Amino acid sequence: MAIGSADIREERSVKKRQRIPIAILLAAAIAVGLLAAGCAKKDGNQEVVATVNGEEVKVLDLREFMGVPAGAYAVTNTPMGKRKKKSLEQLVSMRLLAQEARARGIDNTQRFREIIRQNEQQILIDAITRKEIEAKVRLEDGDKEIKAEAAKLAGRGKGISDAEALAQARKNVAEMRIRKLREELVATAKKDTGAAVDQGMIDRIGKGESVPDNAVLASAGEGKVLYGDVRKALQGLSQGVGPQGQQDLSKNPEAVANVVNRELAGKALSAYARKQGIESSGWYKSSRQEVERNSLASLLIDNVIRQEVTVTDKEVEAAYKERYTEMFPGGKKFPLAAVKEQVRLLLQSEKRRRAFDAYVGDLNRKAKVSVNDAVLSKV
Repeated sequence: MAIGSADIREERSVKKRQRIPIAILLAAAIAVGLLAAGCAKKDGNQEVVATVNGEEVKVLDLREFMGVPAGAYAVTNTPMGKRKKKSLEQLVSMRLLAQEARARGIDNTQRFREIIRQNEQQILIDAITRKEIEAKVRLEDGDKEIKAEAAKLAGRGKGISDAEALAQARKNVAEMRIRKLREELVATAKKDTGAAVDQGMIDRIGKGESVPDNAVLASAGEGKVLYGDVRKALQGLSQGVGPQGQQDLSKNPEAVANVVNRELAGKALSAYARKQGIESSGWYKSSRQEVERNSLASLLIDNVIRQEVTVTDKEVEAAYKERYTEMFPGGKKFPLAAVKEQVRLLLQSEKRRRAFDAYVGDLNRKAKVSVNDAVLSKV
């Protein structure tokens, strides 16, 4: 299963997506003795859709990779469902990259450990969020809201079938309920952890008073939002506002408040997750595993594939002569000295993409990958 780097980068950004798999265990599953790290839903989230050198890829993993939180609904008969096979190829390639990184010992490096430490808060948030989605977002047969949404979609025409209308309706309703659940979860976490904002301190910042980086602008449980962290978050955006740029964003009370509220929500959710004992759950374990895989793949790409790519001055000069109109459309002629580094960066990007494709292709050829098409059809 070969795949291009641009496809993987696109798939991973979506998200931001948050595509971290979890294990699910419903009471009904317990009753029939289905023991797993989480709960098995009746839609088959725990079914194995592929194996990669013996490592299982479950329906849940693929759905989350495609942007479905906690695998809450099937993508079959939806527009994204047409990308199932391509997405599985991408996920398989990501697993292969992570496996190769481990084989190279990248998981034993200080850089890897630091990345995981930096992502600990997000791991906690993802785990508690997916736990709540699994427990509370239900899409039962006969759901009146889903039926109404399907009827509305079917009524619009455009050649949509009943099956497509129903699948899209389930997706729409699920996403609406998940948004509401996230809002309620943040509110619950803030209340439970005593989250509070020091508005007086933010007002002082807006007035231009001297506020140290260690000033606490908000807190939730033991977590604190410091002014220094807020300033770093705004760095890069602080180009100055107003006609003369007399005020940067780190002094803008509205911009500061927006970052504070965002950071406070994260602190509250992670503190709440810990209080709920999420760290001993299957949801936490699988969330952490996925962050580790993604981090390992990224480090392998950065430290091995990209570092092997170089572009010589001769290559730059040749590309400038032979591909100028392709690189700089519009008719205006720039001297080589003025655009040399731009040409170098373009060639470097192209070389890295080819190197990445070749590297992943080689991993795929050596790998033992099996796909269960029957299960894939149900994703």
